Amino acid sequence: MVKKVVFLGKDVIAENERLAQKLRELYDKYGVTVYEFLGGPGSGKTSIIERLIPVMRRDYPAERMLYVGGDVATTLDTERIARLGVRTIQINTGGTCHLEVPHVEAAIKQLGGEKALEEIDVMIIENVGNLICPFNFPLGAHARIMVVSVAEGEDKFVKHPISTKVSDIIVINKIDLAKAVGVNIENMVRSAREINPKAPIVLASARTGEGIEELYRVMKEYVSRNK
Repeated sequence: MVKKVVFLGKDVIAENERLAQKLRELYDKYGVTVYEFLGGPGSGKTSIIERLIPVMRRDYPAERMLYVGGDVATTLDTERIARLGVRTIQINTGGTCHLEVPHVEAAIKQLGGEKALEEIDVMIIENVGNLICPFNFPLGAHARIMVVSVAEGEDKFVKHPISTKVSDIIVINKIDLAKAVGVNIENMVRSAREINPKAPIVLASARTGEGIEELYRVMKEYVSRNK
């Protein structure tokens, strides 16, 4: 019996990367700085962003900041961010484990279309809670920020080396819980460094606010060097 393998479509990841580059060109055309936050459920992405936005508002008026929240089904995270006074758009994937370029394009359309980006200085995209799929589908952001909490264990970077490697900035969150959960933060930093020696690593606690000022400084410096 002879078996034939028939390829029925384009390389999905390669096509997304091409479309992501188009998005980056669009951001740059209108002078919008875009940060994408990625991480597993419970890592504290939303809490980090909640702490970060008041710091960022020293540089940006609330009405010129846009948060795009990606979630499978709910609006809970976006509702939290909306209380901070910035613009918000919710994207529900309906089951897909990550955002893709068309999702962001839909958010821009909801904002009012391409020209509406003239009213935005900075966009924060919070991807769906997942440590695998979102990292394979870039959204054209100027910086991709991986958030991992100590509660997820010291081996999180080792278990997700590809995600760690493609991240531009790494945040180790909930450091105030390290002793309680028996995690050695130095071991986490070391394993992240071995996989990704270039990405800045920020130790933070969304609960106490520790590390948030440093995170924003690192974000700005990274974009300034690479934009």
